[in-house]
Amino acid sequence: MSETVKTPAGATLAPMPASELWRIILSMTVTCALSAVVLGGIYIATERYAEEARVRGERRAVTELLNLSEDAKVLEIRQYLTPARDAVVYRLPGEGTAGGRELVFALDGTLTREGMLSAAAPTPRDLHSLGRIFVAMKDGAPAGFVAEGETRGYKNRIRFFVALTGDWTIAGVRVVEHEEDPGLGAEVATGWFQGQYVGRPIGAVPRLDVTRDPMPEDWRAALRARARTDASAWTTKYGPLEARESEKPIYAVTGATISSRALTDGVRATILHFRRRWELLGPHVTGPAGSAGLEGTP
Repeated sequence: MSETVKTPAGATLAPMPASELWRIILSMTVTCALSAVVLGGIYIATERYAEEARVRGERRAVTELLNLSEDAKVLEIRQYLTPARDAVVYRLPGEGTAGGRELVFALDGTLTREGMLSAAAPTPRDLHSLGRIFVAMKDGAPAGFVAEGETRGYKNRIRFFVALTGDWTIAGVRVVEHEEDPGLGAEVATGWFQGQYVGRPIGAVPRLDVTRDPMPEDWRAALRARARTDASAWTTKYGPLEARESEKPIYAVTGATISSRALTDGVRATILHFRRRWELLGPHVTGPAGSAGLEGTP
């Protein structure tokens, strides 16, 4: 740092003192540190807001799919696969601030463990999430269910909710997260496409498939009218069409058969998996009535 610096005009500049150099370094370091703190705070606040918005959106989806009142009682049950992939863990919420319960079933359906959880009990990180089950309760019995599912779409995963009424009929399907192409695969997240699943009994779910045949125009008009028509008025007007289509395949989105089939396969698998799990879990959640209505279903 003892060398002098010459300007283009030949003038000589004095060397920069070491103290000045350290002052600049310290100033830049402090500025960078403060910027990191501010950006970190913004990120944390944004993440917290996004998480709260996601939770509100999911709760609204459950309420709308099952046509529930805002004060309806809904149990949220979380499902996990053990690290050894030999058992399924269910975590049930407690009342108010009380801890919940944990039930563990072997893959053959045997209950291997049942215990209480403290309110602050963390979820072990080595458990693999299998999604959630939302159970709407009325007069001590299940009034409907929403199962969370996930499937691989054309570009990335598609996460969705599928709702079932208390008598095990599909009440609705709602895509809550996807990365499909706008105007093509993204159409599976629209009301007219998802409306094709509504009203199908659980007995017809194993046969649920997709066709590339064109959708009948009367059925397309009925599906588009569902969102802007009162449910009872829609059923009165379009009920015969819904009955006609209930045993037919799902009509694929033009140019997006892969996305259409992915969601349909995911809906079918999620319902069938949920049915088997609820046969085991239901009696422990709501008593013997928990799995009522499943006898004799394929």
